[in-house]
Amino acid sequence: MTWLLLAILAYFFLAIVSLFDRYFLVGPTPSPKVYTFNVAILWMPFSLLLIPFGLNLPTDWTILLVALASGLTRVFAILFLMQGIIKSEVSRIVPANGALLPIFSFLLFLLFLKTDSLGSLQILAFLLLLAGSVLISIKKFTKEFISFHILKYPIISAFLFALSFLATKQLFLKTDFLSGFFLTLMAGAAGGLLFLLSSGARKEIFTQKTNVKISSIFILGQILGGLGVVAQFYAIFLASANQVPLINALEGTRYIFLMFFIFLLSRWNSHLLKEEMKGAALIQKIAAVLLIIAGLAVLAA
Repeated sequence: MTWLLLAILAYFFLAIVSLFDRYFLVGPTPSPKVYTFNVAILWMPFSLLLIPFGLNLPTDWTILLVALASGLTRVFAILFLMQGIIKSEVSRIVPANGALLPIFSFLLFLLFLKTDSLGSLQILAFLLLLAGSVLISIKKFTKEFISFHILKYPIISAFLFALSFLATKQLFLKTDFLSGFFLTLMAGAAGGLLFLLSSGARKEIFTQKTNVKISSIFILGQILGGLGVVAQFYAIFLASANQVPLINALEGTRYIFLMFFIFLLSRWNSHLLKEEMKGAALIQKIAAVLLIIAGLAVLAA
C-alpha cells in the first residue's frame, strides 16, 4: 500500500499549496492565464533537475505523444479550475471538481485501459472517499450550486485532469518513473508557452506587476506543490491502473489537512482565511472526516 501513503503525502503538500493559490488568485495574480502560465513555466527548470539522475528517454513517437497529452491536459485543467474559482466561489468549484474527477477517471480508465473492475471493498472505499470529499468542502448546497453556469468550469477541469491521469499512467506503463515524469513536465512547460500565442494573454503576462516578496512566495508555493506532484505521480506509477481513480477519490484528505492548516492560521490571526467551525458546519465537517477515515480504513484493510 505504498501508493496509498504517497497519495496521502501528496495531498498534504497540495493542501498547503491551496493556501498559496487562494492568496495569489485574490491578490497579486488575479488572472487565471497569468497564474497558469507562471506555474507551467516553472515546470521546465524543475524538470531539468532530473537530468543528473539519469533518464532513459524513449524514441517511439507514440510514447512522446502520450507524454505531450499528459502535460498539456494538466495545464489546461489548471486553467479551467482557476477560471472557475475566479468567476464563482472556491466553495462551489473545488468540491464539484473533487467529485467529478474520480468519476471521470474511473470511466476513462475502464474504457481505454480496460482495467479490471474494482472489488467490492474498493468500490465501498471509493464511495466513502467520494462522499466525504464532497461533504467536507461544500458550505451550502443550493440549486445554484448545480447550475451549468457554475459547473461548466469544474466539469471541463475534472475531465481534463482525468485525461491527464490516464495519459500519465499510460506513459508510466511504457517508461520508467523519472523519464515519464520529465517528459510530462516538459510537455506542461510547452503548454504554458502556448499562452504566448494569444495577444491578450501576452499582454497580461508581460504587464503583471511583481516584486521580490511576491516572487519568493510564489516560488515557495510551487516548490511545495512540486513535492506534492512528485508524490502523487509516484503513487500513480506504483498503483495498478484500476487503483488510480482511488487516488483521485482521496482528494478529501487534502481538505482535512487544509482544515488543520486553517485552524492553525486562525490561532495566529482570527480574520485570516475564515472557516465556519461551529454548529451545523462543524457537524458536517466531522461527518465528512469520519467518512474519509472509514474509506481509508477500508483501503488499508
